Amino acid sequence: MSGDSCLPQHHTLSHSTSSAPLLACPKTKTCSYRGAVGLGNKYVRINVGGTLFYTTLQVLTRLDSMLKAMFSGKKEVFIDKDGWILIDRNGKHFGSILCFLRDGTVSLPKGRQAVQELLAEAKYYLAQGLVELCENSLQ
Repeated sequence: MSGDSCLPQHHTLSHSTSSAPLLACPKTKTCSYRGAVGLGNKYVRINVGGTLFYTTLQVLTRLDSMLKAMFSGKKEVFIDKDGWILIDRNGKHFGSILCFLRDGTVSLPKGRQAVQELLAEAKYYLAQGLVELCENSLQ
């Protein structure tokens, strides 16, 4: 997913239950995207900046966030050739994002810098409750 133009071509996944077409990058053949992830797939594999996570659609769509929009078909989803959903962010705090989505709370990291980093990720993912938790901790 470089600066090269990726004009989509329609393909379908044989193992997917989604009716949304899979669109492959004709230049690189390494990534693809589609508008929605098949809701028949209970578990989701996510690659966030090279760090790999397994979670469920239920967790990803539990609270209003960018992830809910991604996994309910409102935002495009990029998928690599091995079926991992790609998110072009640093994966350092993504586990905390998932914990917050799962439990509605999370243990904040130690140190102001780490909380500020988590706050930036919470803002990116539009996890408002986590944004508030981090901001309150920084006051």
